[in-house]
Amino acid sequence: MISPPKNANIVLLEKTKSESFSYHLRIADYESTIQWLNQHESDSRFQLYVDCDDDCFLATTEQPVAKDEYISLWKDGEVSVSDAELNRLLTLAPELFPFLAVDESGQELMLAWGKPVSLEQALKTGIGTYFSRSRNKTWVKGEESGHLQNLKEIYISLDPYYIMYRTSQKGAACHTGYYSCFFRQLEAGNQVKLVYENKVGE
Repeated sequence: MISPPKNANIVLLEKTKSESFSYHLRIADYESTIQWLNQHESDSRFQLYVDCDDDCFLATTEQPVAKDEYISLWKDGEVSVSDAELNRLLTLAPELFPFLAVDESGQELMLAWGKPVSLEQALKTGIGTYFSRSRNKTWVKGEESGHLQNLKEIYISLDPYYIMYRTSQKGAACHTGYYSCFFRQLEAGNQVKLVYENKVGE
């Protein structure tokens, strides 16, 4: 049974299936998450997925959904905005905010948290970079496993404030060994269906 954390921010994502790199993101508490899950579970138009930590949920549908607005910050090694604009966008950043990684086909890979320094490092290196709350330091996805995220484009949403990486994923994005952290689909009656038959390399 999926049990969202009770004392942590939870990320809720909605997406129209046919629209890649386009999401509606919401940061919620436990009670709001349960309401959101109940609403979407009772609506057969939606398919629900949960990430490996049970703190990010994705609802996909064929129907149009609200879409967040993005600014392209970086593409193929080049910053897309002026220095002044980049500095302005960084000053608007919360201390900690979501980073969503999506592969080149539009498949959601993972949701992690980061700080302004995580974004600054990603802009310099072109590698998916986040912030580890448990280790209290910036971390590069794949720095130990070799499963790096070679970025193609970095987008920013200001309302709500979050980053979206469009990336070429090397190996598994999830620490469990699955290609994506969203490897579980939620079905009626609290049933869970695995999206992938095998882990990467099996």
